[in-house]
Amino acid sequence: MGDNNTSANTSTPSSATHSTLSSTISPIDFTPVEYAKKKRPTPLRPAALMLAALLCIAIGLLWFLLTARSVELKPTPANATLTVSGGLSFHLAGHYLIRPGTVELRLNAPGYFELEKTLLIGEEEQQSYPLTMTKMPGHLAIKAHPPAVTISLQKSTQGNSSQENRQGETPLTLQNIAPGRYTLLAQAQRYFSQSLDIDVEGMDITQHIAVDLQPAWGQLRIQSKPPGAEIFVNGKSQGLSPRDIDILASGEAVTLQLPGHKPWQQRLSVPAGEQRDWPLIELQPADGLLSLSSQPPGASITLDGHYLGTSPRQIELSPDKPGQLRVFLDGYYPARQRVSIASGERRALTITLKPKLGVLNIRVQPAGATLYIDGHARGKAQQSLSLLARPQRIEIRKPGYTSHFVTLTPQPTVERTLRIKLNTEAQTRAASIAATITAPSGQTLTLFRPDTTFSLGASRREQGRRANEVLRKVRLERAFYLANTEVTNQQFQQFQHQHSSNHASGNTLNQLTQPVVGITWSSAARFCNWLSQQQGLTPFYIEKDGEISGYASESSGYRLPTEAEWAWAARWQNDQMIKFPWGKTLLPTTKTSNIADSSAAKILPRVLRGYNDGFAVSAPVASLLPNNKGLYDMGGNVAEWVNDFYSIAATISGTVESDPVGPDKGQFKIVRGASWRHSGKTELRLSYRDYSDSARDDLGFRIARYAQ
Repeated sequence: MGDNNTSANTSTPSSATHSTLSSTISPIDFTPVEYAKKKRPTPLRPAALMLAALLCIAIGLLWFLLTARSVELKPTPANATLTVSGGLSFHLAGHYLIRPGTVELRLNAPGYFELEKTLLIGEEEQQSYPLTMTKMPGHLAIKAHPPAVTISLQKSTQGNSSQENRQGETPLTLQNIAPGRYTLLAQAQRYFSQSLDIDVEGMDITQHIAVDLQPAWGQLRIQSKPPGAEIFVNGKSQGLSPRDIDILASGEAVTLQLPGHKPWQQRLSVPAGEQRDWPLIELQPADGLLSLSSQPPGASITLDGHYLGTSPRQIELSPDKPGQLRVFLDGYYPARQRVSIASGERRALTITLKPKLGVLNIRVQPAGATLYIDGHARGKAQQSLSLLARPQRIEIRKPGYTSHFVTLTPQPTVERTLRIKLNTEAQTRAASIAATITAPSGQTLTLFRPDTTFSLGASRREQGRRANEVLRKVRLERAFYLANTEVTNQQFQQFQHQHSSNHASGNTLNQLTQPVVGITWSSAARFCNWLSQQQGLTPFYIEKDGEISGYASESSGYRLPTEAEWAWAARWQNDQMIKFPWGKTLLPTTKTSNIADSSAAKILPRVLRGYNDGFAVSAPVASLLPNNKGLYDMGGNVAEWVNDFYSIAATISGTVESDPVGPDKGQFKIVRGASWRHSGKTELRLSYRDYSDSARDDLGFRIARYAQ
């Protein structure tokens, strides 16, 4: 049975399979297990989308309203079209809502220039900004009466000055004029000027201006006797008389001319707009014309005693009226002639003058000079001449000599001799040098020309002589100036304001007129250079790094006197060198020197008894008597620095030094002259030579300079 079941079961599928293969295969739905578990999303509806968009817009608008600022934009003019760009903005009731930041503005209005502006919106809640546009220029169309009026347009300002000046001649149109107030000035010849204040509107508008100038003249009727005279106004012909002419109220020159008659001329005026008649003008017959010349020319002419000028000259003479002519010239006899001439006649007349001569004999030394008379060469100066009896300028010239000039007038029939001696150019230069000069600080200096040989030093037999007073011959040839007094405190303090000469034993040395003391030789030299600079002279002393390093020997600047100059000025008297300023004896006989005497007994250990000059210390300069050359205190008051370095010169017998200035270098400078501290025979002698390299309270100086 079992087998049967199996057979049956086996046969059934076989039938089914056969049946399936014999039918069509159809697809069926298949869903994977993992996807079958998920739900599909619900699709969005349009209403929901719109609601969401509106919500976003509302939020954005709320954010804008909360962050925007109220901005008031005030354009001028008010009708301007305003465009805002560069950011979100809303225009609400005359205000704009704009967030802080930068926006671009553009304004447009008729008659105004377009305005573009970048505006920065701030954080303030309420903001206001004025926006002013610029007007475009305007134009002026100007017409005027009369035509061709000159127009000047100037912009008015507070100071009545002009920033702009436009000009032209009517009719004209002045274009592109900036808006504002202007002054228009209209002018034309023979019309009154007119000034108008004009407000130029601008905005590309053309304004029309009419100018009507009023005549500045009146009419005047001119009549003449005889008639037919040509009338000229300011040189322009207006026709023949009788005639009505226009004359300015300010006046014009009117001339009438008629052949055979004298011109009539007068300045006339007529009130503007009026008409008047001028009285009848009677023309006078024309003068005759005399052409007068003389031989020689240049003679003076008078007619009936009235001076007319010099010849040649044309002279107008009244017709048929005789006159007395007189012609005269220096050096000639005058000529007279009676003349008469008809109306309108032309005549020429020449008058020859007779010369007045005088004889001049000229004698000149040296020979070989040339004579010039009135600038014209006349040959050798040594001659006799017949010259006109009038001022003659005589000049004598010779190379190497100064020309001689003289003006003289020879006398007729009188013989005169002129004797002339020419000076060399050097003699002339020397003669032209001033006898005295004044230094910039006030000292008076006297000119000296020694031109002599003398001895420096002292004889070995002279009592009180020192070893450094070696006798030597010198000659002073170069003219020089020497101060009459020593330099005072007041004069030196112009150079060094703070200098003080202090005092001695309680006695002041610092009064203004006392000689300056307490200074070194270098300070004295620098004072001299300062004087030279004040006067524009080349300094005598050469300064380098604040030190005196040498001399400019050719300079005529201020300096200290040389030892030779000082000795000659102090000692040379009556062709010899004197011993003491007052004479030969030790005790002074006159008050010429301030030395250590009885007046200084309380402050000095040694004094000269029997003499009292009245001053215990230094005296004001020029208090005592001067020497024979007008120089004060050469032998007292204060000792004096001189230019030279100190040395004891060895001399060769017979040799003579010319204008010596001393050695080129050394340690000490020479000091000459006694002072208020000296009383001994050695120091009081004028030949006494001292030396120093430092300042003292009894040591000063005086100034000198070469004359050329």
